Amino acid sequence: MNQEKLNPYFLRHFECDRCGNECYDKTAYSPASSLNEINNYYTYCSNCVVIEEEPKKPSTKTKKTKDFGTPPVEVSENLRSLEIDKRTLRKTGRIKQFNTSVSEEWMESLKSIAYEERLKYVEVLERALECYNRHRK
Repeated sequence: MNQEKLNPYFLRHFECDRCGNECYDKTAYSPASSLNEINNYYTYCSNCVVIEEEPKKPSTKTKKTKDFGTPPVEVSENLRSLEIDKRTLRKTGRIKQFNTSVSEEWMESLKSIAYEERLKYVEVLERALECYNRHRK
């Protein structure tokens, strides 16, 4: 639609002069210079107006990114795996909260085991529970 400069106005009720739809509590677009003059001009709803954004000025700060080109076919699978959201990799199915107070010595022991085995605290506790259940039976 070839249009002159349209100004946005919030109106309680108006009828779009292009599509004929009645609009309530919406933004009307009109070439009127003020809200007092809006009845003398055409009004359009947001569905009938294409808002042309001003071209963005190039930023003075530009990030330098390295372009490594197109990866070989055998590597592209690995590169696509990097696009996975890291939170999905951490999903473990653990949904219940477990909170307790423990002694300082016990906590230090748990931390050292987890660090040595490269496990999460909960994984150390799960293994301890499995071991307890095996020896109890």
